[in-house]
Amino acid sequence: MKDLTERQKEILSFVSSYILENGKSPTLREIGESFGFSHNAARDAVLALVKKGYLEKGANEIRSLSFPLDERLERENAPIPFFGKEPSLKSIEENNTEEVLYVPRRIADSNAFAFRVTSESMRNAGILPGDIAILRKADGMPRNDEIILASYSDDEEKMELRRFHPIGNGYAELIPDNDTMGIIKVMQSNLITAGVLTHIRRSYEPHTSWT
Repeated sequence: MKDLTERQKEILSFVSSYILENGKSPTLREIGESFGFSHNAARDAVLALVKKGYLEKGANEIRSLSFPLDERLERENAPIPFFGKEPSLKSIEENNTEEVLYVPRRIADSNAFAFRVTSESMRNAGILPGDIAILRKADGMPRNDEIILASYSDDEEKMELRRFHPIGNGYAELIPDNDTMGIIKVMQSNLITAGVLTHIRRSYEPHTSWT
């Protein structure tokens, strides 16, 4: 893209801040009022930014300014650590992955991570192998009925999504949503919880043939 003049940088910054604060673009009148421009001068300034590739403009819409798709995705999304399968607590704490997943900034905080589901443990809840699970790191004991990534054995590498259900006397049940798998009873003090499920992302791949 072509270089911008100082005034064009100021206008672009104004448009960016306006969209961020209001969720929509400013009108030409609002741009003109902010910079002391006439309507025609504001229009020419915006068209110059569109021509240089810094903005996009829809047809016949008052608030139709937006950023090019690549930049819009970068502004609206942020990376979180992504693991190819259910990670261990150690892998999460050490961020032992070079892959990232871009998710909306509202869920992309420092406690978020994601992995590709391999277990069948939550099949009846609609969480299938191949889905991408997005979680937040556990902060204290989970709440009743939360779906957690947990270890219930001495090997913390073997982690699985299960529904948490406290049953009293310091014990809890880790409940699968799969009729072929049993409920695990554990002491809460021995439970290793890596994260709490917040979102599931799925990619649809249509069949290419009927053979």
